[in-house]
Amino acid sequence: MQLPTMSRRLRMATLLYGMIVFFWLTPEEDSVVTVTILGVVAAFLMAWWQLLRWRGGHAVRARLVPLMLAVFGALVGILAGGATAFLMLMKNAIHGHENLDYRPELMLAILERVPVWALAGALLGLGFGLAWLALRENPRPY
Repeated sequence: MQLPTMSRRLRMATLLYGMIVFFWLTPEEDSVVTVTILGVVAAFLMAWWQLLRWRGGHAVRARLVPLMLAVFGALVGILAGGATAFLMLMKNAIHGHENLDYRPELMLAILERVPVWALAGALLGLGFGLAWLALRENPRPY
């Protein structure tokens, strides 16, 4: 399997994500689900950019794909907690009023869950990798 190289689509997806975050920062909205989704997408984009910079265009052995996706998922899980807390902090800083949109306790609770998010990302990546490997070896399972 060969990893893709940097593409225009990735740049456009990153630009679109930046515009979504820009518009999300302005209204008075304090949903934890929204900021968590934005944090996970930011983490995925950061990890994908780094992976393509590091190994883009290189061949990867098929049997290493599940391991690579598990590490990628763990990295996304680790980055997701920090990105989510950072987005919460940015929204609090931009609005700058007495009643914070996201309390400091909530931001710390998000950061406390980083190991669980890393484990979940690793297991999800491992699952995708094993499914890919199984379908690759047997394209018609039924």
